[in-house]
Parts: sequence; C-alpha cells; structure tokens
Amino acid sequence: MPKKPCGDRCRPLSTALTVLAASVSIPAGADLVVTTLGTFDAPLSSRDELQGTPAKWAAVRTVLGPDADRVVVRQLGADLGGDTSVRNETPLRWKAQGYFQRSRDLGQVFTADRDFTLDAIVLRTGNGKAAFLPGTAGAPLCLQLFEIEGTPSIDDNGTPPGMKATHGFSPNHRCDDFVRGVTYHPLRVAAGGAMPDLARTNGGRLVYLKWDLTGGDELRCAAGKRYAFLVGIAAPGPGRGFTLANRNNAASKAPPAMADGEDLYHGGWGLRREGNGKVPPTMVPGESPPDDPDARLRLEAESRFPPGDARFAIPPTCDGYPDVDTYRDLEFYLLAR
Repeated sequence: MPKKPCGDRCRPLSTALTVLAASVSIPAGADLVVTTLGTFDAPLSSRDELQGTPAKWAAVRTVLGPDADRVVVRQLGADLGGDTSVRNETPLRWKAQGYFQRSRDLGQVFTADRDFTLDAIVLRTGNGKAAFLPGTAGAPLCLQLFEIEGTPSIDDNGTPPGMKATHGFSPNHRCDDFVRGVTYHPLRVAAGGAMPDLARTNGGRLVYLKWDLTGGDELRCAAGKRYAFLVGIAAPGPGRGFTLANRNNAASKAPPAMADGEDLYHGGWGLRREGNGKVPPTMVPGESPPDDPDARLRLEAESRFPPGDARFAIPPTCDGYPDVDTYRDLEFYLLAR
C-alpha cells in the first residue's frame, strides 16, 4: 500500500489517478421529479437503524409501498448522528480552520448485480440539526450519473494503523484514506426537480425522498458493472442545504480495506463534489476571512461551484476536507423499471 505523505491529493486534478473522463459529453435535461415519501410511523432502535436489520427493511417497505418490490440494489444501514450535508448556500460561511464552507454534492457508487433499467433512487435525510435548512424548500435539484472503470484500492494517505490521520473529525488512521485507481465516466445530468417542503414532516429529519428519472434520463445498468450517482442543489441561495442518512466505518481500527466484516455494502463507496474540486482547500487560519480582497475572492472561488456545466465536469471523489467518504455508504434504494 502506498505510503506517500499525501498521495494523489498533491497532484493537479488533471493527473490524479481517480479521474473524470473529460472527453464524454454531459447532456442535461428536465427529466427529474423529486417527491417525499414520508417517514416511519414509529422510530426504530439505533441497532436496527445502524445494522439494517429485517425490522428496518420491514419499516422501509411500509414507506416505499408497491415500489418496495422494484428495489434491486439497497443499503439499509444508517447512523442517526452527524450532519453529512448537500449544500449550495450563499453567502458562504467562514470556518475557523481558514476556509469558506464549500458547496457540496453527495452520492454513492453501486454495483449492478443484474441487468436493469434505473428508474428512481430513494434517499433519506439525516437526523442532525442541519437536516433541512430553511431555504431548501423549492430549491432546484439535479442528479448526475456515472459509469466507473478501473480497479479501486485504498490509499492510506501515509497513515497506516497506529498513526493519526492528517485530518478528519477523528484522529483514527482511516479518516484520511481515499480511493484511487478508478475513472468516473459522466453519463447524464437530470434536472428540473424541486425540493419538497420537508419542514412540516419531523422538521425534515429522517424523511425519505424519491428521485425519479423520467423519459430518456433512465439508465440501463449492466450486471457486474459499477455506476454512481451524485445529487445536489442546482442553484445557490440563502439557507440551501440538507443532510443524507448514511453509515460510516471510518472510526474502525481495522486496516484499510475496500470491504470488510464491518461494511454492510460491498458494492461501492460514498462520493462527493466540493467547490471547484481542489482537495484540500487553501486555508488561511483565522476567526474571519482575510482582509485582502483578492485573497478573499480566491478562497470564495475555491468553495463555490463554477457556473454552468463546468460544475458537472469536476471529478467526484471520496476525498474531502475535513471528512472523507471512503468508508461511508448512503442509505439508498435503487428502483428498477
């Protein structure tokens, strides 16, 4: 396993081993419909939530209704803490670590275990304070799909077991690991959906959302191939952000591994896209942004998505700052047509 001080994170995006196939065109349409499915009638135990037990699946089936029989790929587990956020806020918020909080899309790699046509994706909001920010209702949404090639492996970022991670919400050695060796081929971008107002349902917490691909944006998936999706808020605005329920094994003391006994879903890993794609962000530590206007503009540009389709040409990654998605899986359900 490589023991480079910062692995591919030190390289320009154009030469990173985990890359986007830039030659692929990125079509956009207005074929995304997002609807709320509600939440559980009664809460489950933290064990049922985290382990994705049969009791959890029975509860999810009541939310999905007839769509439950169309689920072809799923990851049931969810840790009910934390605020793993999709966001596209303006103005940007300054963080004391020395950078502006970054605009972010979140997603998931999955493996098709059979041939099917992807019709919809069901995701769940998280349980934290930022589960559904006040400006999110009515915000335009987008969903990007990818096909993945290559052989993934974990780069431990020079911090094997017994060493502290270089960054993360925990010093555990896994908290700065990232996936290398794969290429993300962009397939299409679906847009046109608007976020329902979830605030009236449990304050927007633990609510299931159906992201329905219509018409030509449905994706034909082939057995044995890896694919991925990213979801995001299409345009910035005040207070625009929501969290996604997920399960994260970054706190495990086990050695780096693409899949192990603590991983409930072996078919993929979590993904993100942050700001202009620079990892890690440039940091100027301080309680407030720098006074120099040019320096401030540069920091803001790193943290915002670039305009137009340039956003969708930024490679997704599991590497982020301060957190990574390497050992994270969203709670998700793929519905076949």
